[in-house]
Amino acid sequence: MEQAQVKTEERRVIINLDRCIGCSSCRVACSRTHQTDMNLTQAFAEPVAAFPAHCRHCENPACAAACPKDAILKCEDGIVRRFAFRCIGCKSCSIACPFGAIQPEHMRNIIMKCDLCYKRLDEGQLPACVTTCVSGALSFEDPEKVIDGNLAGARIKAKPGMRRW
Repeated sequence: MEQAQVKTEERRVIINLDRCIGCSSCRVACSRTHQTDMNLTQAFAEPVAAFPAHCRHCENPACAAACPKDAILKCEDGIVRRFAFRCIGCKSCSIACPFGAIQPEHMRNIIMKCDLCYKRLDEGQLPACVTTCVSGALSFEDPEKVIDGNLAGARIKAKPGMRRW
C-alpha cells in the first residue's frame, strides 16, 4: 500500500499528455470504485487527443457556487465532493465547471465528478485511476511542484476548443 507523502489538499491527479494512450483504464477503475456508470469525463483537444478530464478541486469551485442544493462542497481536506443525496440533476454545476470535469450519471439522474477517491486516501491508498493507469500517465502529487509543459493543466486551459463525451 502506498502512503500519502503530503497532505491531500496539496495533491491532485496530474495527467502527462505524452504518456496517455486513451485506453480508458482510468474510467473503468473509477466506475468500479464508485459503482457508477462509466465515470471520469474524457475530453478531446484539437488536434484530436483524448485524455481524462479530472476535477481540479479548485480553490473557489464554480460548480459548488452554481449548485442550488449544496450538493457540491469544498471540504476541509481540499477535496471538492458531491453529495448525491442532495443532487437534483439540474446540471448547473456541469455548466459552471470551466474544465468540463462534471457530467451526468444517467442511471440515477445525478452528476458525477472526481472525488480523488477520498475513502482510498483515508486508507493510505492512491486514487484508483492512478494505480490502474497502464501507461503511467496519471500521478498523484502537488501540482505546484510539477514543472512539465506536457501536463494537461499546462496545455489545456478551459472549455474553448474542448469536447467531452
